[in-house]
Amino acid sequence: MFDTHCHPHLAKEKNEEIVISNFFESGWKYMTIIWTNPVTNNKSIELSKKYNWVYCSVWIHPCDIYELDLEKTIIELENHILKNKENIIAIWECWLDYYWLYKDEKINKLDEKLKNKIIDWKKNLQKLFFKAQILLAKEYNLPVIIHNRDSKDDVFEILKELDFKNFIFHCYSENLDYANKLIKFSPNCKISFSGIVTFKNAKEVQETAKNIDIKHILAETDSPYLTPTPLRWKEENEPLYTKYVIGKIEELRWEQCSEQIFNNSLGIFWLNK
Repeated sequence: MFDTHCHPHLAKEKNEEIVISNFFESGWKYMTIIWTNPVTNNKSIELSKKYNWVYCSVWIHPCDIYELDLEKTIIELENHILKNKENIIAIWECWLDYYWLYKDEKINKLDEKLKNKIIDWKKNLQKLFFKAQILLAKEYNLPVIIHNRDSKDDVFEILKELDFKNFIFHCYSENLDYANKLIKFSPNCKISFSGIVTFKNAKEVQETAKNIDIKHILAETDSPYLTPTPLRWKEENEPLYTKYVIGKIEELRWEQCSEQIFNNSLGIFWLNK
């Protein structure tokens, strides 16, 4: 089993060392630890060096970019990659997040004209960072892990514009039509399902997991968030619970596919080279 996306450092109920140990002591194989900003990228690298079979990614969150210098930040990410080639296996989380732009109370208090101007400026800055990270991934043959929030059309247009096809859609929450659109554009892309696929009201996500070709599917927890059923609302998520995500995918598809999902993970992260 491979939890392709987790945040053990953000656990509040359990120590990160225990969270990691729980996973490996249960006999599971790999995890990719995701950090949350340029400063703490160093911590993810440290953990990936401390534990066998723990890998990491480096990234810039779109909500953190507004006071950053683009050139300096990309140089910093590139230095991480050059110094830690054995540990860094992706650039994450390379995304556009428009959700929080529209939820920003300070922006919403402005008059409509100024509000729209600021939102457009922030969207364009997010796009610049998004494109810069994709170009960095291209240079170093790294996959990009993408999460979109209310931005799927812009994400797709940028992927097409840069002709970038080495990507994973993390924590997939769109419908089957969008997944098919991604797959048609990039026949080797991966769609990663989190605990959302186990939620009873996530019908579109379940339809996607059921109907796309198994070769495109990955599993993750996004822990400590999105605890899967049957533990939802009962306890904090952790990498060990990837088994519930995979179990739900197998239930939806009426087939055993844990080995295939594991091999898909190895393939996209180039661990089997």
